[in-house]
Amino acid sequence: MGRSIDVFLPKMLPAMVLSPNRGERREGRIPEAISNAKRDMRGDVCLGLLAHDSVREWDHPAQYAHLVLTFRSMSAQRAARMKGLAGRRYRPDDTGNAVYSLKGAIDGIIDAGLIIDDSYRHMFHTCIVQRVTSVEEEGLRVQVFEVDEAPAFGE
Repeated sequence: MGRSIDVFLPKMLPAMVLSPNRGERREGRIPEAISNAKRDMRGDVCLGLLAHDSVREWDHPAQYAHLVLTFRSMSAQRAARMKGLAGRRYRPDDTGNAVYSLKGAIDGIIDAGLIIDDSYRHMFHTCIVQRVTSVEEEGLRVQVFEVDEAPAFGE
């Protein structure tokens, strides 16, 4: 096991348009809006990470890594009851939807220089959805664990 890093990015939640279920409801999924939201999240995560000394001190990207993303959010129902929060940020109930919505975040992690590439040859990831009770606790926890050899997946 090599280096590791653990950074919490407060209030870093994806835009509602990044919900994979969005097409089944209301306005649907507009490709340009999705592209813009992914780009914005990518930049926000990269800049958020680079604001931390531990990330700037990470002298070269990990060749092989295990990425753990902990998506900390209130439930969508709780947010809807709070004035001004309903429908602004995506708060998924399951990890599959959370991973889909965090593609821009994963790209931002690569841009910040923590991992060489996001292909299966260089990293594998775990996504956790954690419920919190306040807006102040919401955000994205990024943990990178450098591993000594390529993830054991077939070619």
